[in-house]
Amino acid sequence: MVALLVEVMHDTKVKLPLVLLILLLVQTIAPLSGALISPPIETEIVTNADLSTLELVGISPSGMPENGWIADEFAAGQVNLLYREANLLSPDDWASVSGSSTISGWHILSHSYPVPSEWFGQLADAGIECQSFLPPTSFNCKLNGHKVSSLENLEVEGIMQLDSTDKIRDQLAIGLSGSQMNFFNPYVNDVGALVNIVLSGNELPEGIYQRDDIEIDSHSTRYATLAIEASALSWLAQQDEVEWIEEKPFFVVLNNVSSQIMNADDLRDPTLMSSANSAWGDVDGSGIIVTVADTGLDNGVNNTNMHPDFKDHIKGILSWPMPTATCAAYGMTGSCDDGAEDFYGHGTHVAGSVLGDGTDSNGSIIGTAPEAQLLFHSIANTIGGSELLTGIPNDLDDMFKLAWENGSRVHTNSWGSPVYGAYTTSSMQADDSARTYDELVILFSAGNKGIDSDSDGEIDLDSIGSPGTAKNVLTVGASENNRPTIVYNHNGWQDTWGELWSSKYPADPVAGDKAANNTEGMSAFSSRGPTDDGRLKPDISAPGSFILSTKSRSTTSTGWASFNSSYTYMGGTSMSTPLTAGATALMLEHLMVNRGHSAPSSALVKAIFTASAHDMTGQYGSATNGAGETAPNNHEGWGLVDMWSAKDASWVDGETVSTGDDRGWSFIVPSSAADFTIALSWTDPKSTPSASTNLVNDLDLSVKDPSGTWTNLSNNVDNLRGLTFLNPGQGLWEVHVNGTNVPTGPQAFALAIDANYSLTNLTQDADFDGVQDDLDDCVNTFGSSTQDRVGCPDTDADGYSNPDLSWTVNNGADAFPADITQWADGDFDGYGDNPSGTTPDACTTVNGNSTLDRYGCIDSDGDGYSDDEIFWTVSQGADACKTVSGTSSADRNGCPDTDGDTYSDADLGWTIASGADAYPNDITQWIDTDADGYGDNPPPATQGDSCPTSAGTSTIDRFGCLDNDGDGYSDADLSWTIGDGADAFPAEPSQWSDGDSDGYGDNSTGVNPDACPLVWGNSTEAGRLGCSDIDGDGYADIDDLFPNEKSQWNDTDADGYGDNITGNEPDMCPSVAGDSWRDRFGCPDSDGDGASDADTSGTNGPVWDVGDGADMWPADVTQWADTDGDGYGDNPTGTNGDDCPGVAGNSTADRQGCLDGDGDGYSDPELGWGVADGADAYPTDSARWSDSDGDGIDDQISDACPNYYGNSTVDRIGCPDTDGDGYSDADSGWNVSDGADAFKTDPTQWADADGDGFGDNATGYLADDCPTEAGDSWQNSTLGCPDLDMDGWADQQDSFPDDITQWHDIDGDGYGDNAGGNSPDACTGQWGNSTQGNRLGCPDSDGDGWDDLIDQLPSTPSQWLDQDGDGYGDNASGIFPDACPGVAGNSTIDGYGCPDADGDGMSDDNDAFPDDPTRSQDSDGDGFDDLEDDCRFAAGNSTEDRLACPDTDGDGYSDVTIAIGNETGWYVSDGADAFPTEPSQWNDTDGDGYGDELDGFQGDDCPTEEGYSNIGTFGCPDGDNDGVSQGGDAFPNDETQWEDADGDGYGDNPNGTNPDACILVVGISTIDRFGCPDEDGDGASDLNDLWLGDSTQYFDSDNDSFGDLVDGTDGDYCPSLFGTATQGLMRGCPDADGDGYADDDDAFPNEESQWFDGDGDGWGDNQSAGSYKPDHYPNDPTRNAGEAQLTCSPTSIELDLVGGDYFTFSCTVTTDMVGDFTVRIEWQAMTAINAASRVQVVSFSATSGQTQTIVFTGEANYYGLHTLVLTATEPGSEVALDTVTISLDAMDSSIDVKPTKSSDNSDLQVLMENPLLQAAIGGLLLFFLIGLLIIRGKSNRVKDAANRQRRAEELVRARIENGMNHPTRKNFGLTGQVPPIPPPNQ
Repeated sequence: MVALLVEVMHDTKVKLPLVLLILLLVQTIAPLSGALISPPIETEIVTNADLSTLELVGISPSGMPENGWIADEFAAGQVNLLYREANLLSPDDWASVSGSSTISGWHILSHSYPVPSEWFGQLADAGIECQSFLPPTSFNCKLNGHKVSSLENLEVEGIMQLDSTDKIRDQLAIGLSGSQMNFFNPYVNDVGALVNIVLSGNELPEGIYQRDDIEIDSHSTRYATLAIEASALSWLAQQDEVEWIEEKPFFVVLNNVSSQIMNADDLRDPTLMSSANSAWGDVDGSGIIVTVADTGLDNGVNNTNMHPDFKDHIKGILSWPMPTATCAAYGMTGSCDDGAEDFYGHGTHVAGSVLGDGTDSNGSIIGTAPEAQLLFHSIANTIGGSELLTGIPNDLDDMFKLAWENGSRVHTNSWGSPVYGAYTTSSMQADDSARTYDELVILFSAGNKGIDSDSDGEIDLDSIGSPGTAKNVLTVGASENNRPTIVYNHNGWQDTWGELWSSKYPADPVAGDKAANNTEGMSAFSSRGPTDDGRLKPDISAPGSFILSTKSRSTTSTGWASFNSSYTYMGGTSMSTPLTAGATALMLEHLMVNRGHSAPSSALVKAIFTASAHDMTGQYGSATNGAGETAPNNHEGWGLVDMWSAKDASWVDGETVSTGDDRGWSFIVPSSAADFTIALSWTDPKSTPSASTNLVNDLDLSVKDPSGTWTNLSNNVDNLRGLTFLNPGQGLWEVHVNGTNVPTGPQAFALAIDANYSLTNLTQDADFDGVQDDLDDCVNTFGSSTQDRVGCPDTDADGYSNPDLSWTVNNGADAFPADITQWADGDFDGYGDNPSGTTPDACTTVNGNSTLDRYGCIDSDGDGYSDDEIFWTVSQGADACKTVSGTSSADRNGCPDTDGDTYSDADLGWTIASGADAYPNDITQWIDTDADGYGDNPPPATQGDSCPTSAGTSTIDRFGCLDNDGDGYSDADLSWTIGDGADAFPAEPSQWSDGDSDGYGDNSTGVNPDACPLVWGNSTEAGRLGCSDIDGDGYADIDDLFPNEKSQWNDTDADGYGDNITGNEPDMCPSVAGDSWRDRFGCPDSDGDGASDADTSGTNGPVWDVGDGADMWPADVTQWADTDGDGYGDNPTGTNGDDCPGVAGNSTADRQGCLDGDGDGYSDPELGWGVADGADAYPTDSARWSDSDGDGIDDQISDACPNYYGNSTVDRIGCPDTDGDGYSDADSGWNVSDGADAFKTDPTQWADADGDGFGDNATGYLADDCPTEAGDSWQNSTLGCPDLDMDGWADQQDSFPDDITQWHDIDGDGYGDNAGGNSPDACTGQWGNSTQGNRLGCPDSDGDGWDDLIDQLPSTPSQWLDQDGDGYGDNASGIFPDACPGVAGNSTIDGYGCPDADGDGMSDDNDAFPDDPTRSQDSDGDGFDDLEDDCRFAAGNSTEDRLACPDTDGDGYSDVTIAIGNETGWYVSDGADAFPTEPSQWNDTDGDGYGDELDGFQGDDCPTEEGYSNIGTFGCPDGDNDGVSQGGDAFPNDETQWEDADGDGYGDNPNGTNPDACILVVGISTIDRFGCPDEDGDGASDLNDLWLGDSTQYFDSDNDSFGDLVDGTDGDYCPSLFGTATQGLMRGCPDADGDGYADDDDAFPNEESQWFDGDGDGWGDNQSAGSYKPDHYPNDPTRNAGEAQLTCSPTSIELDLVGGDYFTFSCTVTTDMVGDFTVRIEWQAMTAINAASRVQVVSFSATSGQTQTIVFTGEANYYGLHTLVLTATEPGSEVALDTVTISLDAMDSSIDVKPTKSSDNSDLQVLMENPLLQAAIGGLLLFFLIGLLIIRGKSNRVKDAANRQRRAEELVRARIENGMNHPTRKNFGLTGQVPPIPPPNQ
C-alpha cells in the first residue's frame, strides 16, 4: 500500500484525488487488519474472594475479559480491588472484545501514573461522571454512549467493569448461606439480611422497586440500606449501579487524673499559660460545641433533674429513632424511639469526660473541657431489657451534618462494630463527612478487642473496629490511667488484666500488669492496628482505664467501680475517646483565641496531636512489646496526647497541592534544640470498600536539614504521616509537601511541628529550588543550574540549564542536557567542547563529523576518521586515506578494507610488509607470520593458523601445524592434544583419530581400524577390533552372545547356553537347542520342566538316561524325579506329587505316597502331619479314619453332624449343643419340630409349644406365663402373653393398650413415662409443664417451654441449649453464645466454643497453627509463627541470622532491613546477608565487598584483611587500587599498571601509566610508545621512528618531512606546524607564498617573489622581472621603484567611421635603469573603443638598449571625441612609471552632424564616457552583485545552520537516548524522562 501511494504521488494527473482515495481505503482497512492479526485475549480467574461461599448464594465470577478476568500479558494496567488485582483492557482491545465502538454504563477507567489532578475534570467536561477512585490510577465512571476511540484522546489507558464477586463482603455471603459469621450480627441469617450498599453514582438500580425480595429502608446520595431476601443478593451484585454490598453493621459501645496525664489541666491554668506566652490565656473549651453520640444523657431532658455537671451548658439533646428496617428486624411496632434517657450509663459517663464541669463535686471531678457546650445525640434504644445502639442512622452523614449545622466543631463517638481492620461503608461515610465538614473533628474509639490469643504475653494486632478504620477520623486508643490502688468491682476481682479477664490475658507480662498503675503503657483491651490496607491505627492514645466521670442517675450500673451516686469509674476506648475530644475542644479554642486561627481544620488538629504526642516507654520493660515500641506503632499510634507540647506547635493549614506540585517552608533551628516531629495530615477523599488500599490522594513529605541532607517519607497508604528528628542540627531547615499522585485535587493539607518555629513560606522561591525569585532565571520551574542561568532545570546537574523556547543553545543553554560532562558545542557539530567530557570535540571551532579517532573534526571522506593536520597526524590516529572512505583501524585508520576485518587493503604506499591485509577478501584473516598460507587469526577464522609461528601443513583438525605423517591431521603438542583433535597416530598416515581412545584408529580403511570408533573397546577376536568387550574374553559384545560371561561367547544352537564345555553353564547338547537346566544345560526338555529328556543313544550329546538325572516323566511338566521309587513324583505340587518323597508309601486320600498301615487310603499320622492335617484318626481300623469336627465321634458311622463339633446326646449324637442341655442346635436339616433345641443358648429351656419365643419349662429362664397362648409381652415380669400394641406390656397390665410407645403416667401430668414414646414425660415422678427441647412434663419456672433441669438460665428465656456439650449456650443472642454451636469446642479468645485442637484458646479456623499450642499467628504466611518470626510482616525463608525474614538469594541469611520510622533495622553488622542477591556469599568479615566463602562468587582470598583486588584474586590489599593484589602486582604503587609480561619496566595495561605498547617484546622506547624496540636509542620506537638509525631525529609531527628536533638531521624549526620553508634558519616552518622562506622570516610572507627588504622601505630586494614591488635601490630607503618615460604618437587622431573604424598609434618607453628591467604598458579600457591588445610588456637588458617602441591597434565603436589613456608600470610595482593620453576624434560623414567637442555630444553620451561616472556605475553594479551574493550567502548560511541544527538535534537525541542508562546519570539520580531536544535557533 505504501509503495502504491508513493507511485501515485509521482503521477501529478491523479495525485490528489487518488491519494485521498487510497488514504481513505487505508483508514478503513487498518482496523480490520489489526483485528485479524491480534492474538486472542486469554482469560484467567484469580481472586481471594470466597467463591465457594458465593456460589451458595448464587454468585460466581463471569470469567469475561470485560470484567478484568484476563492474563497479565494482555493487560493494559491493573486496578487493585479488595479481593484481587484486576487487569484492564486497552480501549482498542475493549472495542475488539465487546464488539462495540461505543460504551455506556459504569466502567473503571485508568490513567497512567501519576494521575493529573485535572484529569477528573477533563472526564467531567467530556460528559463522563466519575466517583470512586480505585488505586493506583482508576476511577469508576459512568459513560453515556461514548466512542471507545474518544477515550484514548482523554488519556484513558484501560477499561473494565466490576464483577459480581468484587462487590460483596465475604461475611455477608457467609451469613446468608447459613454459616457462622466471624462476629455476631443479628441483621443477617439464611433467610435474608439488612444490607448497606454503596452505589456507583447516586441512582438506585432500575427495577429495584419492582422486586418483591427487596425493601428500601433508606437512600441518601451514594448510600442505601436495604432489607433483602437471600435471592436478591445475586441480582444486586449484577447491577453496575451497585459498587459494594455488605451487612448492616451491628454497633456496640466500646467501654481528673486523666487530664493530668494528657497535660490538659495545664492549659486550663492561666498562670502556666501566661508564663508560656504573655499573650495567651487559659482555655477551658469556652465557645466550642462538642457533639456526643452515645446511649443517652442522664434523665434525657435538660430540666432541673438533669445532672448538675451538664445542665447549664447543654446546647441540645436529640434522640435518634431506629431506622425502619432495624425496627422491623426486632419485631417492634409503634414508636421506634424511646428517648434520650440513659439506662445504660455509658453516654453520661462519656459526656462527663468531655465537658462535665464538676458542679456536683465542687469542681474536683471535671471533664477535659468543662466549659464547652454539649450537643447530645442519643442513639440507643431499649430492646429486650438491653440498651442497643439501634438509633444510629443508616447514613452517618445525617448525624455529622446536623452537628455541623448546629455549630459543633467536635463530634465524638465511643462505639463501633468489630470488623478487625476492614474499611466498611461506615468508614466510607465517615471519611465522606469529614471531607465535607473539614473543620469538624470527628473522633472514634479504636475498640476493645485487644487480646493475647496466642498467650505470648503480647497483645495481638489487627483488631480496629469500624468506623475507626476510616482515614479522616481521629481514632483513639486507650492507655493506662494512674490509679494504682483502685479495685475492680465485679466479684471482688483484683485489678490486673489477668485477674479481670483471664481468658483474654493468660500470659505475663500482660496478665500480671495492673490495669491503672503505669501511664507509660497501653490498656490491654485497647484494639490495635493496622487496618487491612496497612494504615497505622490508632492515631493517638489517651487514658482509658478506671476513668472517673459522671454517672447516670437512671441506672444502677456502676461500671468498673462505684464512686458515689453522681460519679463512677468506667474503662475502655469509650473513655479515652471523649477525653481526647475534650482535649480537641481546648486545642480549637487555643488556636482560635491564642494563636489567631479562626478556622482550624480537622487535619490541623490531627497534625498537631501527632507531632506533639508523647512516645510512651511501655509498662513491660521491653522495647518490643506494646507501647514499648518506638512510636508510631500499631499499639499506641503516635503516642499519648500531650497538650502542653501541642500548645507550642508551629503549623501550616489550608495549603493545597495537585499532582506534581511542591509546597515548601523554611525554618531556623537554634543550637542545642530539642528533638522535634513534623507531621503532615490531609482529609482524603472517601475511598470505597471494594478497593484494596483506601488512600486516594498521595502526598509525600520531604525535609532538608542544614547539611543539605534530604529525608523523604512516602508510604502510599497513610494520610497522616510524620518524621522525627533527633538532635537536630543548627541552621536553616526546609520542609516540603509533594503532590505525588493527586487524582482528586487540589488536596488541602495541614503541616505541624511540635516546636515554636517561624515557618517561612518559600513563595519567594516559587519553584522551591533554593534560588530566590529575583535571582532565579526560571522563577516557576524548579532547577539547579548555576552557569548560563541560575535556578533553571538542569537535567544532568552540570550547572548548565536545559534549553527551552526562550533560551537556546545559542544563548548558552546546555547543548547536552542529559550529559553531565558536556554543555557547550561551539561549532554545532553535536560534540561537546569539554575535553574531559563524554565524546569531547577535538576541533571545537570547526564543525566536523569525525567519530572514531576523535570527535567533531573534519572528515573529508566521511568514514569517521578525521583528516590529518599539524597537531594530529596519521601516526596519532588520523585518516591515512583521507580522500577515500575506509573502515580500517588495525594497521592504519580510514583506509579501504574490502573484507571489513579492520586491516586495510594494500596500496602503492602501504604494502603487506607495512601491515596491510594479507587476505584482503577474507574478513577473518589478515596476517601470516610463518608464511605457510594460513592466516594467524585462529579458528573459527577461515583456515586460521593454529601454529602461527611455525609453518605446517595440517588441514583437518587445525590449519598450519606440523603433520609428520602427512595425513592432514596435526601432531599433538602441549596446547593441542589428541582430545582436542590432534593426530592420535602421528606416524601412521592411514589413521589419525581414535575417538574412543582405545588404541584403534577410526579410519575403517586404515591399519587396524576400530570396528566401534565411537565406543572404547578392547575386543581382539573375530576380526572386530576396539569394540566393547565387557567380560574381557576378546569377543566384542556385539559378537559375544554372552557379553557378561567371560567363559562363554558362542551358542551354536542359540538356546542360551554357551558352547565352551569348560565355561559356565556349558551346553551339553551344543548342536541341538534345548532348555534343560536341572540335570544338565541346553539339552532337549520336552515338557519344559528343566530336566532334560533321556538320550540313551547319545544323539544330542553324551549318553544320558534317568540314572544320570534325565526326566522320568518327559511329558509331564510338573514331575521329573521319584527318589523313593513309589511311583509318585518328588515335586509335591506336581502331578501325583509324593508328599513323602524320601519314603515309599501307598496312601492316596489325605496324602500321596506316604505310609498307610490299615490300607484305607489315609496315611498314618506322624510328626508334622497329624489327624488335624488329615492323617488317619484310626490307623488300625480300615472302616474308620476321620473325625472331621474333632468331637471324638467318628465321621463314618456314629457322628450325626460329622462336620461340626458337637456334644448333643438326646435328640442327636455329636451335633452342636450350644447350651449343653443335651438337645442339639437346630440346623437346615434338623429343626425344632424334629426335636432340636428351641433355645440353643439357654440350658434351662429347650421347648416352646406355642412358638412365642418363651420356653415351656416353668423352672427355666424366661418361662412362658401363657405357654399355650402365643404372646410377646415381656415387661413387668409377664412373658409370652398377648400384647396388642406390641409395647412389651401385656394387655391386661398396659395403661395405654393402644399406644405402642406409652404404658405408664406415674405423676398424672398427661405425659407417658416412657421417654421414647409419644409425648414422653421427661420428669416422670414430678408433675410439669415443659414443652420444648423434647422434654415434656417437667417443671418450667420461666414458662419458656424449657424445663428447669436443662435450661442454663432457668429464670431467663434467652438461653437453654448447649447441643455440643462444650459449656457455651447455643442461643446467639444470649450470654457467652457458642460461636460454633454444632461443634464442641474449647476456644475462648476469638469466639466461644469452637474447636481448638491445640488448646491455646484460639479456634482452629483462626489459628495459623491449629495443632501447635505454642503458636497461632503467622501474619506474613511464611509458615513461621509471629513469635519466632523475626520479620512478622514480611514473608521470608531465612534460617541463619534471623528466622523467617526475606532471603532473596535463598542462602539462609536474611536480607538487610532498613530502619523505617520506629521499626528497628537489621544490617550486615547484625548478621544480615552482605550479599543478598548472591546465594554463594553472605558474610564479609573485612567489609571489602568480597564474601568470605572462598568457593562462592568472587570469594575473598584475604577474608580477614580488607582489600579490593579483583583481578586474579579477590578482596586482598591492593595499595594502588588497580584491582591486582599487592603480592601479584608488578607495579604495586601504580594504580594503572600491574603486569609486565616482557619485564622491560613498562606495564601491559594500555590505559595505564607508561603503557607498554609491545607487551611481549622488551623495548626501551619512551616517547611515542613505551617499551617497544628502539634501535637507535633516541626514545622513539622503531615503528614510528622516521629516521631509523639516526638518534638525532625521529618524528615529523607536522608531516612536512622535517624532523621535530631542530638540531637533528633535517631539523624542523616549527615542529608542530606543517611547513615547506627550505631557506634561511626556519626550515620546516609555514611558507604561505612558497618562496622557500618561512613566513616568520619572510618580509613578504604572501608574495612568492619577495622575501627580503634590506632597507626596510617595504620594497623587496629581489629585482627579477615580475617580482612584487622590486626595490631597485635596496640600500636606499628613500628610493625604490624603477624609472621610465612613456611617449605615444600621434597624440591626436581623427577618424571617419564611414571609411573605416580602425586606427593605430605607437608608444616609446625610455629608461635609464641598469640591468634587467620590465615595463608594462596598459591601454585603459573604454566602451567606445575596442583594442586589439590593451597590454604590452617590454623588457630591458644590458643588450636591449634603453628605448623600445610598441604599436597599439584599436576600433572605434561610435562617433565622438574620445580620450585614450595609457599607463606604464613595472610588473609587481604599485607605482605608475608614466601616463600619456591620445585624443581620438571619431566622425561619421554619413550623418549631417559633425561632432565637435564634448559640448556638441549629448549629455548622456558625455556622462557615459566620463571615467568617474563609469567608475561610479561600476561600483554600484559591484555593490548590487555583492548584495546578491550576501543575500545568497546568508540564505546558504541559514540553510547550513538549519542543517547543523538538525544534525545537532539528531546527535543530542541519540546521545540522550544512549545516555539514559549512563552510570553518571544514575550516580546523580537522573532517572526521569529525557528533556526535549534543543529548539531551533530563533
